[in-house]
Amino acid sequence: SPYLPGLPFPQRVSKTEATNNDDLLKAWRWGAEMGLWMFLGFSLQAVGLLSTTAQRSGFLLYLNVKLVPFFAYVLLGRNITTLTWISSLAAFSGTALLALDGKSIGLNAGDFWSVLAAAASAMFILRLEKATIQVPKSAELNATSLFVVAVLSGLWILAQDNFSPASLSPTFSELKQIAWLHPFELLYLGAISTALSNFIQAKAQKHVPAERASIIYSLDPVYGALFFFSLA
Repeated sequence: SPYLPGLPFPQRVSKTEATNNDDLLKAWRWGAEMGLWMFLGFSLQAVGLLSTTAQRSGFLLYLNVKLVPFFAYVLLGRNITTLTWISSLAAFSGTALLALDGKSIGLNAGDFWSVLAAAASAMFILRLEKATIQVPKSAELNATSLFVVAVLSGLWILAQDNFSPASLSPTFSELKQIAWLHPFELLYLGAISTALSNFIQAKAQKHVPAERASIIYSLDPVYGALFFFSLA
């Protein structure tokens, strides 16, 4: 397959295919790691939403772009420019003011899980920089990452029912009903806001350092506000 590399595996391996085995292994190795960080970001936010508001969770998740320079400095020993630190601090301050809406004081359990989701998302941004170098074909990296996310998400659904065969039928019936009632929403969320956006992100971070990219990603709330007022 041109997008999901190595599936199905060839039965007869030519010299050219043998030469590409290393590239296939890299695509799956980095796809597995990036898919894990992506899944952790999704799942931890979902857990957080059980005990916090969507508004607070959304703004706390945007801490991811502020954590990237910090992780790059602590984990990779990079020299972060003063301008990047100032931009991150300004973005962090704005997030704090928006998250602390005056209705509650301090962090609750859901906020804690949302912060962990932001940390996982920050690691995705940081590690994507190296992944795009190791896997030049962005389509392969994106496909393997999303494949891993789909597998882990499926296992998570089954684990919630203790992998009981009796619970599989109601679970699949519920998923079928959701797909039947919201086909266009699922198509947009899956194909556009997830697959396409991650593909573009992988292409872009080949040329942009993670800490600089994170500052650009901090403009997400601005785009959200613009789309809200233009489509409302």
